[in-house]
Amino acid sequence: MGVKSVSFINDFSKIPKEYRAEVAQEYPELKGHEAHDYTLVHNGWFDAVLWKLLRQKVLDRKDKIDVWYEARASHLIQDPVSKVIKGVQIEKLGQKINVLDRRGVILTTGGFENNKEMSQNYLAAPKLAPLGTIYNKGDGISMAQEVGAKMWHMYNYESLGLLHGLSFDTPEGERSKLVLSWPELNHGSVLMVVDDGKRYFNEAGPNRHGHIFDHGIWRVPRSHEKPYIIFDQKQYETIEAGQIPYDKFNEKLIKADTLEELAKRTGVDANGLKEQVEMFNRFVENGHDDQFGRDIKTMVKFSDEGPFYAIKMAYNVLNAQGGPERNTKAEILDVNDEPIPHLYGAGELGGINAKQYQGGGNLAECLIFGKIAGEQAANVTDEVTDKASDKYNGINELADGDKVKDIAR
Repeated sequence: MGVKSVSFINDFSKIPKEYRAEVAQEYPELKGHEAHDYTLVHNGWFDAVLWKLLRQKVLDRKDKIDVWYEARASHLIQDPVSKVIKGVQIEKLGQKINVLDRRGVILTTGGFENNKEMSQNYLAAPKLAPLGTIYNKGDGISMAQEVGAKMWHMYNYESLGLLHGLSFDTPEGERSKLVLSWPELNHGSVLMVVDDGKRYFNEAGPNRHGHIFDHGIWRVPRSHEKPYIIFDQKQYETIEAGQIPYDKFNEKLIKADTLEELAKRTGVDANGLKEQVEMFNRFVENGHDDQFGRDIKTMVKFSDEGPFYAIKMAYNVLNAQGGPERNTKAEILDVNDEPIPHLYGAGELGGINAKQYQGGGNLAECLIFGKIAGEQAANVTDEVTDKASDKYNGINELADGDKVKDIAR
């Protein structure tokens, strides 16, 4: 793309070198971890430079690339005999438009993290708060299923942020706020509980895109309906004295004079919560967290007297991994593991990651499989020969539409 690549571990100057491997190599205990690096397009990150670069490459080819906004793909058009994918039905401006493809369709519609039914069925999550787009609703999965595609990795998803993939409780349909680190919420007289009033992980452990340690492997945890952070008065004072990266923190706090009352107000089990706090204090006295191995230096006994505090959390989702299975040629497979002619996939839709996601992997999939899919489609020899109107050709709203002024160059 005309750039000189930057190695995150060797060249990146924004983070001290001794911390770079820790950031880039998410699973240092796994064989081969030392080979993993981030390849950057410049000496910076979280600044949209990759997106701006890709966008400019599209603009440079605007005479060859059409871009439509608010054009929702709804169905793939498949020849009933040959099974070749001949096009896609798109809904735009209140009308349904059948778009012919001569060489192939590449599905890159992302995941299903904003589809509540799919999240409940595949991720066993009653509610997930999106960190990324709020528009990924699994359309690519529905379209692929219609033409007989085989699904894989439907149970796996990635999250990020506080305490192994948690955000502060977010109204449904809204994007949640990402807070990567807040030591006052996992150091001190503070713990995380769920419906039964008990902990279920090491609050001070490493954050691996929401995966937590489970008998030798890192897994996405089961979600619960009532996840709460619990702390006492002295911890509240510590929080108040520091930097608070969430502007609604005090507004959403629940305060009670006793643990029993706090349990009643949050809906968690009162006996479980009381037992958990007693257990936590006993661990501090004994110098070891027998439940989850939390570093004892991060633990302080809870006060015997109130007030006590709780704030409701939400399981967040960065993206889902599941979708139609593809092979090394980016061809989407049917239920017999045969390629569906002229159908390709790239990115998070049907991502190759089955379990322990390594940060940077999904962007890599977008770029690598996007390139492979494009090359495969470009080299198709059995082009579709159907005739089609050119009435809608030559529309590039990225270059010519009113919305272009809203996108930073």
